[in-house]
Amino acid sequence: MASFISIKSSAAGLAGGEFLFNVDQIILVEAATATTTTISLSTLAAAEDVVTITHGTVGTTPSVRDAINAALTANPGGVKAKVNLPVGITVTGIAVA
Repeated sequence: MASFISIKSSAAGLAGGEFLFNVDQIILVEAATATTTTISLSTLAAAEDVVTITHGTVGTTPSVRDAINAALTANPGGVKAKVNLPVGITVTGIAVA
């Protein structure tokens, strides 16, 4: 059974809502800037997709990267773990390139 983490976006329209990411495909989570975090995903096509999460920042710890990493390690095996963002931070966009 696959395991997923979910991240909720407050963006308008179809860009908003809950996004699920298969934990088996996540190979790297990086705090790219103060307001973006990237998730590198492995794919079956021997390529790599990069998800860019745009979010607010209040300069606090833990970072969004740390929150995602905590969700990845929270519930092993067949469970969806919710990413609990730091207080004052909301995700305003998620793009998969």
